[in-house]
Amino acid sequence: MEQIRTRKSHPYDIVQIIKDDHRNLKALLSTLKDDNEPYLKKQEAFQKLALLLEAHVGPELETWYKCLKYEHRFTVEISEGELEHRLALQICKDMEATTSEGSFMLKARVLAEMALHQIMVEERDLLPELDVATTLDKRIELGLIYLEMQRHIEVLQNSEHHLYPHSSPDQLQ
Repeated sequence: MEQIRTRKSHPYDIVQIIKDDHRNLKALLSTLKDDNEPYLKKQEAFQKLALLLEAHVGPELETWYKCLKYEHRFTVEISEGELEHRLALQICKDMEATTSEGSFMLKARVLAEMALHQIMVEERDLLPELDVATTLDKRIELGLIYLEMQRHIEVLQNSEHHLYPHSSPDQLQ
């Protein structure tokens, strides 16, 4: 009889944490991508998205991306993801400074398409690889580090001296 592998879940498993973050990001990105959404609604969605994205990108790159890249040699996929993350932050920075409605709407669509594509790649290819390549204990360790980094960024965001929009994507290296 074939034994079915049941996946243990844990609230601090980085795979689950990332999927939860992605759900929140996808909702806002779909607003940015929707051509029928008005400018003001997209601006509102962008303001929320920019903060969530900032609190997501750095911790993601420093935890499970680094784990796959250096410990498990998924270098090409991770390098592409790193570039797309940096480009997303740069587009956010550009959008923050944009005064033209048309330019903002264009950048919103590009950002949404690129970020949604990256989320799809992560959920379809990279997160399952991480799940297979690591133990639950390692994923919990990464999840705890991720959440601590995220909390630190959120504290900075709520202070007078937050990272966004003045940070440079190059500072995340």
